[in-house]
This record gives sequence, structure tokens and C-alpha cells, in this order.
Amino acid sequence: MKEALVTSDMPLRRPVAIAVGAGFKREIASLTAMQNFLKEWPETMRGDYYCAAVQACEAARTGGMKLEQARRAFLSFAEKAGILWTGVDPVTALREAKIRRVRARRESEARH
Repeated sequence: MKEALVTSDMPLRRPVAIAVGAGFKREIASLTAMQNFLKEWPETMRGDYYCAAVQACEAARTGGMKLEQARRAFLSFAEKAGILWTGVDPVTALREAKIRRVRARRESEARH
């Protein structure tokens, strides 16, 4: 039986920048930071991309997936959630992110 490889925190080669609050940017620079961010994500807004990111992070932690693959899953989640930092005007970005979150929530509710 193959033993799972559990490692300490793994830094990302390229951090993921996400928009938080009133136009502020947060850098997610490690596997632990990705996992902590995902744990903080509101339950009512968790969908397929969220679940894929959580599973990818856990697989990377145990050696079942490369860290870059987990980063890409987290990027997909952030993009779908409307929180990926784009560098555009913060007010515009937040307004657009809110619209995407509301749409995502409606789609999620419609599935249930």
C-alpha cells in the first residue's frame, strides 16, 4: 500500500492575487494560504469550482497532484467567483464581482 506524502506548507511559484474588500488585493502565496482562504469562503457560495479547488489543494498536500495543478484549480474558482484580481478600477471590479456572485448564487439555488 502506497503511503501518502504529507508535506509542510508549499509556496507557490506565482502567487494568486484576489480582490477583497473595497478594492484591496490579497496575495495567496502558498498551499496553506489557498486552503485557509477556501475554509473562510461562505458556505452559501460554495459550488462546483469551490469543491474542485478544495479537492485539488488536498491532493497537492498529500502528493497526489502537483502544486501547479492545485493553483490552476484555485484560479478557476477565483475567476468563477468573480474575485480574481484584474488590476482594473477597484470600484468597477467590485461591482462586476458582486454581479457575478449574485448570478452564481442564483444558479446554485436553481440547481437545488
